[in-house]
Amino acid sequence: MQALLFSWLTYLVGSYFLSREIRQVVPLIGAFSVLLLYWMLGTYFPENRLIDSLFVFYFMFIFLYVSSSDKLIFTGLYLLIFTGYIVSSYFFPQYAQVFVPVSGLVLLFRTYSSKIDFAVWFLITLIASVSYVFGTEVFFYGNIPFVFYFLRRNISGFFERLEKDKRRYKDFVDRAISSEIQKRHSEIDDELKITYKKLKVIFKLSNDTLSPLEIEEIAEKVVEGLHNLGYSGVVLYVDTGSFSVFKKSGFFPYMKNYLEDRFEQINKITISEDEKQIFLPLQSDRGKIGVLAVYKKEGISPKEIEYLSTYANSVAISITKTIYFKEINKLQELLEKTFESVDIGIAILDKEFNIEKANKALEKITGKKADGSIFEIIPEVQPLRKELEDVIKNKTVIDTVLSSIHRKGSIYRIKALPLISTDSDDVDKVVLIIEDVTEKEKLEAQLLETEKHAVIGKMAAGLSHDIKNPLAAISASAFAIKKRGNRLKDSKIVELAEKIEKNSSRAADIINRLLNYAKPSYYRSEKVDLKEVILSSIEFAVPDSRKKDIQIEKNLQSGVFTYGDRNSLQQVFINLLINAVEAMEGKGKITITLTKDENSAIISIKDTGAGIPEDMLDEIFDPFFTTKEKGTGLGLSVVSRIIKDHNGKVEVYSREGEGTEFVIKLPLLED
Repeated sequence: MQALLFSWLTYLVGSYFLSREIRQVVPLIGAFSVLLLYWMLGTYFPENRLIDSLFVFYFMFIFLYVSSSDKLIFTGLYLLIFTGYIVSSYFFPQYAQVFVPVSGLVLLFRTYSSKIDFAVWFLITLIASVSYVFGTEVFFYGNIPFVFYFLRRNISGFFERLEKDKRRYKDFVDRAISSEIQKRHSEIDDELKITYKKLKVIFKLSNDTLSPLEIEEIAEKVVEGLHNLGYSGVVLYVDTGSFSVFKKSGFFPYMKNYLEDRFEQINKITISEDEKQIFLPLQSDRGKIGVLAVYKKEGISPKEIEYLSTYANSVAISITKTIYFKEINKLQELLEKTFESVDIGIAILDKEFNIEKANKALEKITGKKADGSIFEIIPEVQPLRKELEDVIKNKTVIDTVLSSIHRKGSIYRIKALPLISTDSDDVDKVVLIIEDVTEKEKLEAQLLETEKHAVIGKMAAGLSHDIKNPLAAISASAFAIKKRGNRLKDSKIVELAEKIEKNSSRAADIINRLLNYAKPSYYRSEKVDLKEVILSSIEFAVPDSRKKDIQIEKNLQSGVFTYGDRNSLQQVFINLLINAVEAMEGKGKITITLTKDENSAIISIKDTGAGIPEDMLDEIFDPFFTTKEKGTGLGLSVVSRIIKDHNGKVEVYSREGEGTEFVIKLPLLED
């Protein structure tokens, strides 16, 4: 009884720490409470068989936990069974004990996730129900498998939540990176649109307005022109804040007084008292930008005032346009510099997909001069031709990823969008953007790897605390059950107890492996003779190979040294050799090669086994990924981590039915 109570209590505590939600296990708390009540009542009323009726409620609470529908109907059924037990205890006591197994067998009426789930549940329920017939002590031990079943289901749920969290985090990172890139592209697009519109406006201005490229030239022409028309003196003063111009032609009395403060005070047309001088402010949309002053000895007539006023407006417009033109020139120059400076390849394509304009980054990415058809420059975008035509026709946007443009192993993001323009000549053009996202992809992969190891570390700590101790108790209890079975000479009990012991030992071994994998790596750095390490590793793997009649061929170059931890590197080679031996059935051959190039020691371990399916190659170094029935999925993950910690890399080449080759590269000692 105490073993069952302890098992349920351990499971409930473990479930809380795994899910942090008490509501999900409320029915199991009810089942535990019933057992606790039975134990208490049994202490005071040991001979009263009526307390066995509590087992009906015990099974009812288990059913409420595992069932997802028809709970009300089956609750009524259990109440009916309970009533039957009470009634039969008084009137038909010889049949009373039948109701408890019946209430246990009702547990079979639940939904199942698979045939295996049904088979396991059927076996557990049958043992738990029928064990009552052999006495309450056997019944208590027979109900312990329920704990294992729910424990396994909780652990599976925990791993599923971990996987969902990992996918959600990856989606979050993908959305964040995509949003940042979209924002950056949007800013560039906005700058291109604004600048292009301004350039269009500038190019449509009249030649007369655009011909003077400098304000000094305009000022010179204005003062000379008016002076040649017969005015005694002309002064043009321009001050835009960023620069100022002063031009004078002829004689202008008291000019020093105006230079000191009068020009700043003139905000409207001002005529002197003797009507020989007129001051006309030059206005723009930014406010006053200067003053045009004219002096005439004979005096200025009203008609001249009107003419000079109109002329001053024309001068203000011309200067303003020139200022704008200079600013646009600067903006265009800045845009051109930006266009050439960004490390993103940009090209403007016409409707025939010929490159009209491209920056240096595009040429650097493609390794070719950006001239001609984009499909000749970048053959890899040929499959996107229909999508590019759709960009022109329907103004859609392409956003995809390509690899191996000019450089193998690189990853590029391709984006194509229609050129937005009010000019009918530009409506069928495409802006093509190519960005090298190789480093981003690597950083994202490293980020996910770091997060994965962090999750594994947390999980390992939780498993060690919450499962290892209960496993010890379960193993001890299984030993006691086996001992009791031997006394009773019940082979079934002994067999079940041995299964519990075996699987408890396996679970403890998996947890120990997980803890070892999650621990930080500590290496002893020393000079390592790789040939010696490989030979000692082969000796370890030879017994298994002899059993299977597997030939080991060695081609090991002498004098190849690296700097690292001898034991850790030996663990790498032993793991790979054992995997190679296990991969071959019957006869086979393992070829081990050790060579070196200028910078690296190169170790190849090749077998003639069954090979690895292509769709699994990217996953074999992930923790817990395994194709073996009794594997933990940590061997190759440990290999990858050790090699990375030694500043090396490991690659795998495999074909189904032909074999597998692992190639390890480690830095030479002199490097």
